[in-house]
Amino acid sequence: MTVPNKLGQLRERHYGLDKLPETVRIPALGNRRDETVKPFETATVDDLAFALLGLNERASALYREIDALRTVHDEARKAGALGSDIAIDALIAETGGK
Repeated sequence: MTVPNKLGQLRERHYGLDKLPETVRIPALGNRRDETVKPFETATVDDLAFALLGLNERASALYREIDALRTVHDEARKAGALGSDIAIDALIAETGGK
């Protein structure tokens, strides 16, 4: 029987922590020009704070992309586009080709 490492123990003991990554990505911030990747088991509280900043930026960008795609989809449907129609063509036609 093998004994789980610290991260494995944490994942087993706490519900919701099973998705903890093996590594933490610390983005390039301020004077630090390079992204740093380190094992989760050696990450400091500050490392986690900086990693969260990077993840929040990525999440915000993803939400903006989702919102833009949803807007095009919804507007194309409102313009009468069907599932096999090209979405951007429906929007351009709706605005009179402008």
